[in-house]
Amino acid sequence: MQSNVTALIDMKLEKHKNLREESGFFWREIYDGTLKFERRESEVAALRRIEKQELVDFFNEYIKVGAAQKRTLSVGVYGNRHSSEYTADKSEPQRYSMQIGDIFSFRRSQPLYGSFRGVAGHVKL
Repeated sequence: MQSNVTALIDMKLEKHKNLREESGFFWREIYDGTLKFERRESEVAALRRIEKQELVDFFNEYIKVGAAQKRTLSVGVYGNRHSSEYTADKSEPQRYSMQIGDIFSFRRSQPLYGSFRGVAGHVKL
């Protein structure tokens, strides 16, 4: 496992091969609205801090089949004309349900909504 992490770190630390690749990285950050230009360095720092057992424990608790903390997200989208036809799937217990009327307000109210992107791809600051 350690050699795999080392290989991943080496790959992340690889310099851009040419100006096109480098500018593509920066433009992607701008377009996505994340503006995290030091992304590679922060990912490498996180990889250096993680231990193999931490990764295995995380997998066993949150990802593997039958894990105690595993969660599933199911999204159904209905237009205004068809919202009255919506019926919840009764095959699984419903733990949480929400109808979202204004998607932009909802996205901005969420703690993980960190993008600087505005409507239709315009960057907002």
